[in-house]
Amino acid sequence: MTTEAVPADPPPKLRFNCYLLRPDLETPEQALRAPYRPTGRTPMSAVAPTSAAPDGTIGYFSEPKQKVPPWAKALAPLFPDLQRVENLSNRFVIILPVAGRHFAVCFGYGSSTLEWSAVEANFGLRFAARRMSPKTLREFRSRRVGASNRTQAIQIPMGGDIKDLDVTLEGEFVRRLAGTLEEGDGAQFNDVDAVAATDAISFRARTDLSKVQETLAAMLAEVEQKTAAEGLKFVDSLEPLRAKSERTAELDRRLAESLFASLPGYAAGDDVLSNLQEHLLEFSYPDALTTDEIDKIFVYRGERSVELTATTVEGVRQAISELKGRLTARSLDGIKLMAFDAEGEPRSPYLPLRHWLIYEAGDADKRYILTLGRWFSLLESYTRKLDEDLRRIEDLTDSLKPPPWVASQGEGDYNNLLSTSTPGRSVVLDTVDLRSEDGDEIEACDVFHENGYLLHVKRFEKSQTLSHLFAQGLVSALSLRRDDKYREQFLREIEKRDPSLKEVAEAAPQVVVYGIGVRKNKAVPLELPSFSKVNLRDFAHRLKVTGAQAALCRIQMTDPAS
Repeated sequence: MTTEAVPADPPPKLRFNCYLLRPDLETPEQALRAPYRPTGRTPMSAVAPTSAAPDGTIGYFSEPKQKVPPWAKALAPLFPDLQRVENLSNRFVIILPVAGRHFAVCFGYGSSTLEWSAVEANFGLRFAARRMSPKTLREFRSRRVGASNRTQAIQIPMGGDIKDLDVTLEGEFVRRLAGTLEEGDGAQFNDVDAVAATDAISFRARTDLSKVQETLAAMLAEVEQKTAAEGLKFVDSLEPLRAKSERTAELDRRLAESLFASLPGYAAGDDVLSNLQEHLLEFSYPDALTTDEIDKIFVYRGERSVELTATTVEGVRQAISELKGRLTARSLDGIKLMAFDAEGEPRSPYLPLRHWLIYEAGDADKRYILTLGRWFSLLESYTRKLDEDLRRIEDLTDSLKPPPWVASQGEGDYNNLLSTSTPGRSVVLDTVDLRSEDGDEIEACDVFHENGYLLHVKRFEKSQTLSHLFAQGLVSALSLRRDDKYREQFLREIEKRDPSLKEVAEAAPQVVVYGIGVRKNKAVPLELPSFSKVNLRDFAHRLKVTGAQAALCRIQMTDPAS
């Protein structure tokens, strides 16, 4: 009689949170923050694995710390038994060699022990951009760059599609993607599930480190060898830089040189990244600011202040020279600005100078961008493709011949001037109250032209202004296409103002024209800030759903004395 062997139970599944370490570390131990290294104040203990772990694997464990949570302390007088409540915080990090690199695999609070400058940023998102698609995403968290401080977190039901929710990942500073991996050539990743991506790649898998090692090696190969899926290329190309990293310090010095070099008191830094080509340096209002309420802006250095006489980089330089003092990269935070209305009430927070600037500089590989007060890097290959796509948008400047826009002239007055100056018949609609079936007021356009152009006009003051302009054109086109009540009102108002334009209006939307007012000799759209260009391309693409095409019109801004 023989006894069949009972198969061993498979190892349990755990969630593995895996951070790719930079290849230039002298030892993997440098991935730990200084206090947790063997010579630190609270060193983690090295834990040797058994022979079942891959060669070169080492674990680091921090003794658990006991803490009474604040809520237990506060409620103990009312509930005495809470005096026994304690939190235990455990930290465990496995340094796992993978294909000539190392990953830090974290459990508990292990990720809090990592030195973030030693971690390769965006690895998880870059992998997800290659193995997920908008159809397989189940969750994402992002922040709109260059439009507002809005943060969004969206969860999508199984079987749904992110596109069904009219959500775009272009122009979004994405910090988390979660979903299922698409099948493809090579490694199939059938042994992992519940995949989530940030800087780390996180997944559930069996507690077999050799298998996890193989999985991470396959993920590393995907990132190194394949391109991102369509719809996720912006996620793959954009990297938010850590605020206190060596790179951002170097970029601050580069910006300081560009802004302050001509001013007395400037002290150059040790390394100003002189190899970077400057693309853009402009004064830009913070996105949270409502510009039509601003009467004055003051620049502050300590107890001293001076009024900003021109909302330009030259105006900022003039104000700073009047305030005097030593100028270094730290001045980007030490100098502050605040906006006030006509009543003298503050209309903006007391914000550092860096929040009032847009700056772009780069080399052949990356473009470094300061916006919203923080630094990003964008792959230059993405920027080149972006410019290539934008060149395909029709430019109607020569045919519309827009008159110069005096900076002191309000938008309404300029729309009237534009309507009377542009060749051909047109009517002004920017103050006309048109309502959707839901009762929302939606502006059809600022000026409707006999060629079927729906002209939407804004001067470039900040990224939010352009984002609003692009969205306005899309919402109008969608309403004209899908909302019968709104369309009837539109046709009625056109006929009331110029009956000869009704037949043309009946074919709307055909062409949505974005009229953008810019200073000096700035080109539109190629010299707009990168995030504004990303948003423009996205909205131009989405307009196609309405049957309309996007077009551009450059409007020259002039000073009142010009």
